[in-house]
Amino acid sequence: MKTSWRRIGESPSRAPIDLGISWRRRYSSYVALYLGRRAPIVVYQMGKVGSSSIRNTLLRRGLHPVLHLHTMSPLREKEAEAVAIDAGLEDALHREIEHARTVYAQLGSFAKLRLTLHEWLNERRISRRLLRPGRPLRIITSVREPIAASVSMFFQLLPWYLGGPYRPDRISTDALIRLFFERYSWERPLIWFDEEMRYATGVDVYRHPFSGNEGFLSFREGSIDVLVLKTETDDAVKERALSEFLGLEDIRLARSNIASDKSYALQYQEFKERIRFPDAFFRSMYDSKYARHFYEVAELERYAALWHGSFRPAAREQ
Repeated sequence: MKTSWRRIGESPSRAPIDLGISWRRRYSSYVALYLGRRAPIVVYQMGKVGSSSIRNTLLRRGLHPVLHLHTMSPLREKEAEAVAIDAGLEDALHREIEHARTVYAQLGSFAKLRLTLHEWLNERRISRRLLRPGRPLRIITSVREPIAASVSMFFQLLPWYLGGPYRPDRISTDALIRLFFERYSWERPLIWFDEEMRYATGVDVYRHPFSGNEGFLSFREGSIDVLVLKTETDDAVKERALSEFLGLEDIRLARSNIASDKSYALQYQEFKERIRFPDAFFRSMYDSKYARHFYEVAELERYAALWHGSFRPAAREQ
């Protein structure tokens, strides 16, 4: 029986809608942030977990300020020793930092300039304003099955790995699979909440039990309110969680920045059908602190089977 990949790392929901958010509407949030009239809402998530859809939905509702960040502190500038992380993830952290530095070193001059300007606005000026001691802040973050998140990000970054724009006739699917295993750094989802969110804000999501069956979690640490959404959760549940968290009614999520709309959509589908992961890969992903915190054992077993594996995670510690 052929697997339906639509639901691997994606929520079963309505048809995608491009929200077409204008630059004026998006950047008016930055003006509102500096005016300081309302507690900022920050869609603060690792890449490829549905953050664009959430940001655009909130902007369409007229909420301000709504900011969209993947990082508040550039990974390549960090020293691993300064990041509080479990001993079992130290090697992954070192590899991710070195990969980030390698990527930056290989960028062209113009690309480096664009990235530097972006970081100056977001990681430096905006984050410092957001993280003033005692300032109220609302963070919306998401999690996604880590293999699906890694594969999706790999395709998003293909132009860098290919040394130019992606074209379907430029590289075979088998060559892409080899490229994924040989060059891609796929451990970022496993460390993001430690090396990014806790490092920047002090918020430790792992201190708060997460029910995989419920599909979301909200909590407060100090002056920061946090909502954690599971990407695979049905959109109706996520809409209810967002409505309760923000005190609004009738939030309706609509999709944007999804793989099925990309130029690589067909090869992305073929890649997912053909790739085969070794047992060690499943162990590193599904026995991680990240996967075991946000996903139930039965869910991980299901995902392993969908990726053509037979890995069974160890039982959770009580």
